Amino acid sequence: MYLEETGKAAAMSQTTIDRRRSGSTPFDRLFRDHPREVDETYLQHMAASAGFGFKLLGLAGAAFVHAIVPGVHKATVSTAIRSMAKDMGGRAEEARETRMRDAGVWDVGL
Repeated sequence: MYLEETGKAAAMSQTTIDRRRSGSTPFDRLFRDHPREVDETYLQHMAASAGFGFKLLGLAGAAFVHAIVPGVHKATVSTAIRSMAKDMGGRAEEARETRMRDAGVWDVGL
């Protein structure tokens, strides 16, 4: 929630918060800010994100095979998704806290 000048609370999307960040150009917002939030370079972030993406593509294939033949890949997708969520969890929380702090938005959940 964000308190506007009117004092009314209004929900703000992440895009709105990013646009309001002072000193950040559109190029920075698109290519630099988020990798810095998770303490990575652009190339490190690209490699990590591509790795997750390729793994998800493989898991999509396993899910479709399981849909056709329920006896195969019974736990493949769910196990991998839980593992990926655990790996990504700390990274996502760190990025969220950085965005909230940079935006000057206080969140009870922090």
